[in-house]
Amino acid sequence: MIDALHRARRPLVLSHRDSDADSLGSALALGGAFAQLGVEAVLAVHQPDRIAPPLNELPGADAVVPLTAELGDANHDVVFVVDTASPALLGGEPGMRDALLNVWPVVNIDHHDSNQHYGAVNYVETAAAATAEVLWGLLTEARIPLTADMATNLQAGLVGDTLGFQIADTSPRTLRAAASLLEAGGATHGLPRRVLNARTIAASRLYGAALAAVQASADGCIVWTCVTQAMADSVDASVHYSHGLPNALQEVVGAEIAAVFYELGPERTRASLRSTGRPIREVAEEYGGGGHQLAAGLTVQQPIEVARQLVIDRLRALLGA
Repeated sequence: MIDALHRARRPLVLSHRDSDADSLGSALALGGAFAQLGVEAVLAVHQPDRIAPPLNELPGADAVVPLTAELGDANHDVVFVVDTASPALLGGEPGMRDALLNVWPVVNIDHHDSNQHYGAVNYVETAAAATAEVLWGLLTEARIPLTADMATNLQAGLVGDTLGFQIADTSPRTLRAAASLLEAGGATHGLPRRVLNARTIAASRLYGAALAAVQASADGCIVWTCVTQAMADSVDASVHYSHGLPNALQEVVGAEIAAVFYELGPERTRASLRSTGRPIREVAEEYGGGGHQLAAGLTVQQPIEVARQLVIDRLRALLGA
């Protein structure tokens, strides 16, 4: 793996289509690592214009380019894909993804249990709390110095994926990584804290509207809400700006499973699932999604109400079993 880093001369770095602090922060930090090695990497994600504030304030985020077929014509020698369990999660059309991933060797860096190991090199540490933790260990072993910007991006990934070091996957190694990043110029306050909690006025109104629409099963064990396009339009926001809702619903007293449904189009719905103990990854995988045992996501090619009914019925069956 370290050899792959040092051999790269024209790397392309890709990450998840639904940018969060860990996927974007890890990609940006990896780009910074290549700069430390005297190599210029191209960083691309699907529709970077949809990266919600304050994620778009992470150091280097303004240099991210759209994931397009034209990248396949560029003279890259390796593709690094971070925090992306399957190629489909890169977004875009399948033909375009195939063109990008089949031309050059793929190095797959991740921490998800559901990773499909699709790379020529697969560096997947499922015990890590975040891909940022995986990268910190990798860059430390490779003796690539961390700049303050790299440390900030990795710290954002750690804070974002661990909810401020609160989840069960937070380990002594996670905290050692955080301490090392602090020493390198990163911080757990400021921008890393803001990527977890900060929202614009419009996003705050959308967040409130979604919370006001929360529903629950008769026994209160499953709670859910829907973020519709009409709801977003009513507060002059984008559906993509509704981060943080799954974790908020997980805190509802008595809830074992929380679900948030996002209307991405008339026939396309994304769902984020959270659980306090019952594994829910298998439900996501049934619909082509994945993630962790207690935090997973999926996309259904159905209207939001149909998708909601399908997934909630499946979650009811899971709890009944």
